[in-house]
Amino acid sequence: MLKNYFKIAVRNLIRKSGYSLINISGLAVGLSCCLLLALYITDERSYDRFHQQAKDIYRVNTTYEYGGSSAKMYNTPTALLPGILREFSEVKTGVRLFDVSIFSPVVVQYGHEKYQEKKFLYADSSFFDVFSFKLIKGNPSTALAQPNALVVTESAAKKYFGDADPMGKILKINSTQDFQVTGVVEDQPHNSHFHFDFLASFSSLSAAGSETWYSANYATYIVFENAANRQKLEEEISAFVAGQLGEEFASSGYSFSYDLMPITDIHLYSDVQAEMEPQGSIKNIYIFTVIGILILLIACINYMNLATARSADRAREVGMRKVMGAFKKQLFYQFMGESVIITLLATAISIALVGAVLGPFNTFTGKALTVGHLLSYPILPGLLLIIIVVSLLAGAYPALSLASFQPGDVLKGSFKRSSKGNFLRKILVVVQFSISIFLIIGTLVIYKQLNFMRDKKLGYDKENMLVISTDKEVNKNFDRIKQQLELRPDVVGVSIASENPANINGGYSIHVEGMEGEKTLSVNAVTVDKDFVSNLGMELLEGKAFTEADVERSTREDFNTREYSFLVNEELVKQILLTPGDIVGRRAMLNGRQGVVAGVLKDFHFSSLKNKINPLVLFIEPAQYNEILVKVMPADMEQTLAGVAAVWAEQVPHRPFDYRFLDQEYQKLYDNELRLGDIFTMFASLAIIIACLGLFGLVAFTVEQRTKEIGIRKVLGATIASLFLLVSRDFTKLVIIAFLITAPLAYYGMSQWLADFEYKVTIGIFPILLAIAVALLLSLITISYQSVKAAMMNPVDTLRNE
Repeated sequence: MLKNYFKIAVRNLIRKSGYSLINISGLAVGLSCCLLLALYITDERSYDRFHQQAKDIYRVNTTYEYGGSSAKMYNTPTALLPGILREFSEVKTGVRLFDVSIFSPVVVQYGHEKYQEKKFLYADSSFFDVFSFKLIKGNPSTALAQPNALVVTESAAKKYFGDADPMGKILKINSTQDFQVTGVVEDQPHNSHFHFDFLASFSSLSAAGSETWYSANYATYIVFENAANRQKLEEEISAFVAGQLGEEFASSGYSFSYDLMPITDIHLYSDVQAEMEPQGSIKNIYIFTVIGILILLIACINYMNLATARSADRAREVGMRKVMGAFKKQLFYQFMGESVIITLLATAISIALVGAVLGPFNTFTGKALTVGHLLSYPILPGLLLIIIVVSLLAGAYPALSLASFQPGDVLKGSFKRSSKGNFLRKILVVVQFSISIFLIIGTLVIYKQLNFMRDKKLGYDKENMLVISTDKEVNKNFDRIKQQLELRPDVVGVSIASENPANINGGYSIHVEGMEGEKTLSVNAVTVDKDFVSNLGMELLEGKAFTEADVERSTREDFNTREYSFLVNEELVKQILLTPGDIVGRRAMLNGRQGVVAGVLKDFHFSSLKNKINPLVLFIEPAQYNEILVKVMPADMEQTLAGVAAVWAEQVPHRPFDYRFLDQEYQKLYDNELRLGDIFTMFASLAIIIACLGLFGLVAFTVEQRTKEIGIRKVLGATIASLFLLVSRDFTKLVIIAFLITAPLAYYGMSQWLADFEYKVTIGIFPILLAIAVALLLSLITISYQSVKAAMMNPVDTLRNE
């Protein structure tokens, strides 16, 4: 019996090859989308789960509060981990990490070869007791035990030493310290929330010599086995730190609290202001999950639509089989068997399609996925479940519908005159195009916001600006380097700062004369030179820019005699309830630095547009400089870069020339949004293609059923245009109904997405009108081929048998 069912199913698929092709290709594309998204989502959710103790590793995050404002960061003081290990026996072990390269790339030298490295961490000797990174050479217990010990990755070892044994070799760091290689570790998998090429012993840092509570630059991880008591431990750690800081600190109005974030949550759930590396977003995972389900639903709807549309063609077959004694259950199994065969064929094709497009997909998602990942958990079980669900979802209704026909009615052809099948198909078409229109509106809104972020005036000039990392040696000779660079006709200006304006994170507190008591305001601050404001094209609203006299006063050898000049932004002036004219000339203190507010800058965006502009202070302090900003002419950029590199090589022989463009630094702030836009666009396009593919097949069957009607109308004088309208009118109505249902839902959904941005576009009417226009245009193009083909048929041929 099963063999017979299989033969009938295959014969039907071959006999109606056009129908089969549309069904299989639609399902294949839908399943391919689903598999790609499943691979992406599974990879995003796998971060840091490769550690053997993953479920017990927590990072200690700090929430800083003052004056009604708060900020969360992963930075903690050096004293926190030793204090926790002494006070809380339930914490087994822990490790501190310090990413020194976030301030400036580290220059690593072996022999005459020098490179700037951006993945250079310091870590406690317990590093390998916490994390499961595999040490290929060296002893994990002692590799980081001594000062000036260095563990390198396989890639770094190959880069510096080739095929030679790296153990015991000496690398010079920043031209000042010699580190001995004591271990080689495997390159970290991509699904780690932090990466490194060099891991130096924490005891090499001067900060490791004492436990301090007042300087927070270090990530702290602990191994804590009792997840049920997590909240209790968080409260106890916060109380412990408060006790260490003392009453004097508590009375200042500042407060700190600590929470424990599971390491497996960091990639998708982190809410700290600046992570060690850009992380993902759980919201994006939810969005991609919904997109995958919706696209698969569209593909299933295609099957249901075409199967029910063809039901009249199969009606006589069902009637005859029932007359011959077939039971309803047997007919149901037969039609479900056909559904399973189509789904299996579509699945095989989808796997081949995934293999073909995985390379380009990896390129714009930044992943390293392979077809082999389809065999991993939970992809393979999920794929088997999808096959079962799709077979049931796509085949159950047509199978039940066909198996339920009454032989007497069927053989008289009454099903063709029933409105139930037509009504269901209309509902399914509306659902398909509702999904497609939702995705179109979503794509348009995302790109509208991305274009807004790219084109928005930030308050400074980010174009044609080189960012070059420095060190103390460069800073000492900066005036000479600047002079040589500005001699070039293609260099417009040169300045130096602690951070570039695309992403300023430095946290300070300021007290301005006239503020209540000892009250201070939490601010961001950046150290700059006197030409920074003019070089970046910032607008000064009140007061004056920095002068040479300001440089002299703020760089006196005796800190106690230094007199600083501060430039503040509009937001700072607003928050202390003054006007730009009022604040200029007032005394101020910034983290112990005495000075005067010299001027007020127009607000500029110095972080992502997701964030509100915070109070900001600019001041001069050469000891903190990390980055040189070189404004160049846009013409002949290759020659300009070669010229700047030549000056750098002459003036800075100890440091390689390594530059970035400021506009690219700014764009990195929106990597997640750009990736979301690309993925949304790709899958929205595929959803529309699948919907149009189903519509094409449905129109073909509709036209086939109405060929004699069309022939009669032609004989009575109907034009091609009127016949086209006849066929297309009903389907156009369905697209408009889908639009009316979906537009409010899409508007609400995208409004929720935009809520994450402090500075955003209004959705407006344009994306909504464009979505309906695109949907109508594509549906009409899809309909037109079959409609015009039917309208141009010779009525003699269609009416010959009447």
